[in-house]
Amino acid sequence: MKTAVIIGSGFSGMMFCRMLLDKNWKVIVVDKSKIVGGGVRTFWHGGHPFTYGPRHFIGPEENQAAFDYLNKVVPMRHLEKMNYSYQANEDYFASYPIHLDDVKNFEDGKEIIEEINNLPKETKSSNFEEYWTGRVGTKLYERFNKHYNLKAWQLEDNRSMDFGFEATVKRKPLETGSRYEFSEGYINAYPLAKNGYNDFFEFALNGSELVLGNGLKNIDLDKKTVYLEDGAKISGDLVVNTISPDILLDNCYGELAYVGRDFYKIVLPNENVLPKDVYFIYYPNLGEQQTRVTEFKKFTLHESKNSLITLEVPSMRNKLYPTMIKAEVEKAEKYINELPEGIISVGRMGTYRYVDIDDIIMQGLEFKKNI
Repeated sequence: MKTAVIIGSGFSGMMFCRMLLDKNWKVIVVDKSKIVGGGVRTFWHGGHPFTYGPRHFIGPEENQAAFDYLNKVVPMRHLEKMNYSYQANEDYFASYPIHLDDVKNFEDGKEIIEEINNLPKETKSSNFEEYWTGRVGTKLYERFNKHYNLKAWQLEDNRSMDFGFEATVKRKPLETGSRYEFSEGYINAYPLAKNGYNDFFEFALNGSELVLGNGLKNIDLDKKTVYLEDGAKISGDLVVNTISPDILLDNCYGELAYVGRDFYKIVLPNENVLPKDVYFIYYPNLGEQQTRVTEFKKFTLHESKNSLITLEVPSMRNKLYPTMIKAEVEKAEKYINELPEGIISVGRMGTYRYVDIDDIIMQGLEFKKNI
């Protein structure tokens, strides 16, 4: 029997663990944390279930296979979800994505609509700012995107976000009709169970060996041997890495840049806080530290006379989100290309790509075909 060592027990580690077990591999999962699931794990505060950042399943319909796989293990419900963006100039909560009816209520609404109508039908972009001004114009970009993105990614200039935006940009008409998020072409869902995705982790690990509270100290890539903080070593025929790839090569090309979040839990004495079907409020204005407020009861359907909201504030105190800066992406690719045969790097951290649950499941299903 062949042996695989998986570094990290977040969602990607769990998915690849299950794929290998299904192919009759011995699988050993190691993690410095004392619990599995990473940011997708459900916790409780005052009896209210939540995750560190809302983790709904969202992906294009072409990833239906990912939804179907997860739904068999963790039954899901489809969401009818709206988001608000607080527009401080008018003390007004607008829908996001941007809706025409809201723009009409803005003080400069006529000028905004005229600007959009005069945009070229297609433009070229090479960075975040060019992409969004080409889609919605300068006025809406400054209202909804500019300051939010600078804050969320801890940037001084949105033009420095230059990976994934080299494209022909088509002018985007404003939303009309439905205000619901991704009403067509996408799957938007959340687990029915109060413990969210936690049962998936139990399912994924069944049959594996789990080493928790014992992080990676070093790795011999050529020998596919992992050395842990307590001095133990584990060797395998395959190592599946789900942590940042620069760690595996001692930051020899420099440390990869990430952005984090500080996460604040607040329980309020109201059965419902946000309006019906509104799950998020975004805060894109100058002078606001927070990026988003979430009412978790909307996801979990938790029953209580009170309601838990969470407040997210961008931070550099933890590493959660790989940047979309070309120089950093190219640096990550150098690290990944240095990995020898028998060492693979997967998931959001492992690939240095802003992938979601649906992408990770699709990666895992494809991986299983080739084991």
